[in-house]
Amino acid sequence: MKNIIKIFFVIIFAASLNIFAQDKEDLSKYPGFVDFSSLSHFMKTDKVTEIDLESYLLKMVSNITAKDEPELSQMLSGLKLIKVYSFDVDSKDTKELLKKVDQLDNTLMSKNWNRIVKVKSPKENTNVYIKTSADQNEIVGLVVTSLQKDGQSSFINIVGKIDMDALGRLGEKFDIPSLEKVNKNK
Repeated sequence: MKNIIKIFFVIIFAASLNIFAQDKEDLSKYPGFVDFSSLSHFMKTDKVTEIDLESYLLKMVSNITAKDEPELSQMLSGLKLIKVYSFDVDSKDTKELLKKVDQLDNTLMSKNWNRIVKVKSPKENTNVYIKTSADQNEIVGLVVTSLQKDGQSSFINIVGKIDMDALGRLGEKFDIPSLEKVNKNK
């Protein structure tokens, strides 16, 4: 009997994911969206992390965490996408990736993104950008680009209504240094 119940819940869960997935929307229409697809050819190493949480998954997590983590739930409810690419870069590709980061910087600045953090040193190249709504009352996009001298790189795009205070507190709570830096430098 227990196996039948487990199978039933797995089928319900799979069906609900399928239903939510059918409602996929075109996220590129949102002002906070940034296309990182040009970075995919740099992800050749064995150490690659890719996270792609779209609105239907974020909504599910928001509902699940509403009771135990209301701050997390509230923050997630306003988001449309969390995309993270983290990978090691071969030393021969570092120069080309730095060019891509510079091109991305130029593109974001020309599209009225605000760079709120810039770290350029021999050991790292990190930028944090925010995109505000047309009336400049809300943050609707966040981009973090980071390339370390040791070859570690990370690219993050968060799309949707973003509460920077909550984001910083969550960074501290879950020990995510980049998010702590955003909160301190906002």
